[in-house]
Amino acid sequence: MSGDAHAVLVADDDSEVVTRIQSWLADDYVVETATDGDEALSLLESVDAVLVGRNLHTSSGTAVAMEVERHAALSMAVLRSTGPGTDSCTSTPDSLAKPVAKEPLLETVDRLVRRTRYDELMAECASLAVKCGALETQVNVDCYAGDDEEYVTLQQRLANLLVELDDLIHTFDGNDFRAAFATCDFIGNAQSQHAERLS
Repeated sequence: MSGDAHAVLVADDDSEVVTRIQSWLADDYVVETATDGDEALSLLESVDAVLVGRNLHTSSGTAVAMEVERHAALSMAVLRSTGPGTDSCTSTPDSLAKPVAKEPLLETVDRLVRRTRYDELMAECASLAVKCGALETQVNVDCYAGDDEEYVTLQQRLANLLVELDDLIHTFDGNDFRAAFATCDFIGNAQSQHAERLS
C-alpha cells in the first residue's frame, strides 16, 4: 500500500449515506462501497479501513461491524444512528453519528489510515529484524558493518522505518494506542495482510 492511495470501504444499508461519503473521499482514497452485508464482507481483503453502518447485517443476520472487528489489521469506524437503543455494537472507539458531517468524517478516515500505516510499519520492521538476525548468525556482525550490501541496505531501511514510526506515533492519542494494542497478535495479522498484498 505504501506509495499508493489507501482503500476505504464504505458500507451501510442506506445508499444515500454511502453515495455522499464516497463523494467526499473519492479525491484522496480508493473507495469501495456496499449496501449489502455479504458484499461488504467480500471486500474486506482489498481495503485498508472500513466505515460500516451499525445496522448492516449479512443474509444470515450477522452484524457486519462485528465481523470487521475480527480483522485485527483493519481500522474501522461505525456509522450509527442517533436516538434510543443505538449504542455501539462493537468495542471500537471510533463511531460517527448519522447524518455524518464532512469534516468529522475526513478526520476519522485520516485517523484510521494512520493506524493502518502504523500496523504496516510494525510488520515491516519485524520482518527486517528477522532478516538482519539471520544474516548476523551466518557471520560475525562486524563483518557486515561496511562490507555486506544486503545487510547495510536492510539496516538503512529499518532505520528509516523507525523514524517514520516515531513521527507517526506523535500523531496518536489514547484511542489510537488502544486500537493498536487491542490484540497482542496485531503485528502478525498486519504482517500477513501486508504480505498478501505484495504477492
